[in-house]
Amino acid sequence: MLLLILTALISASAFSCEKTLKVGISQQWAPYAFTQNDQLTGIDIDIVNLILKDAGFCAKFVIMPSSKRGFAELKHGKIDVLPAASYSKERDSFSFFSEPYRNEVMRLFWYPHNRLDALDLQGLLDHQQVILTNSGSYYGPEFTQLAQQAKYKEQLVTVASLRQRLAMLVARRVDFFVDDELAGLYLIQKNKLRGIEIYPYIVHNDSVHLMLNEINLSAEERAAIDSAILKNQQAIIEITARYVIK
Repeated sequence: MLLLILTALISASAFSCEKTLKVGISQQWAPYAFTQNDQLTGIDIDIVNLILKDAGFCAKFVIMPSSKRGFAELKHGKIDVLPAASYSKERDSFSFFSEPYRNEVMRLFWYPHNRLDALDLQGLLDHQQVILTNSGSYYGPEFTQLAQQAKYKEQLVTVASLRQRLAMLVARRVDFFVDDELAGLYLIQKNKLRGIEIYPYIVHNDSVHLMLNEINLSAEERAAIDSAILKNQQAIIEITARYVIK
């Protein structure tokens, strides 16, 4: 069995729930999901616990080997919820999308040099820059369109771990990696790395949602989750603020 199941059930003494939802977490992705003192924690962990508790559910987190595996497990009814999901028509074909619960900004990270600092994404690729990406992540329509072009295939390299993508940039084996702005900054600051900055061009800026299983969740249950998201917007902002490194 490829899935490592970590039990993260909200205490029964705090409230009772009639249904436990399996929540897929694709990898260690600080500050959104990571292990600290043998406990799974992070922005998305806290937000999902808050939302599901308010909607009357318990949460059981399941670690996935990749984002792609998470989508497959959701599609076949083995996982009920995937957090931090950008909307796409393809994903919408096998799941329901909740109300948006936070924003996500995808950025390029690099060691700056003036020769390239005014180029857009296609301009960087046309200058033979190598960019690391995460398998299964969505970086917006522009990036998707460029990734489908055969001439850029060798320059867009998939590496599953953000930590590994950062290490390859530090070793100057690549020119850029692309990831969530907060996640990239968090890892750079935690490792006290100097010289790496955010490239000026914004790859993608959009809301993220919970992807909900269309097999195991009823319309009423999905509505309860949406209601909990809308009700707890201020609390979600406060959760996010707790994890931002000053």
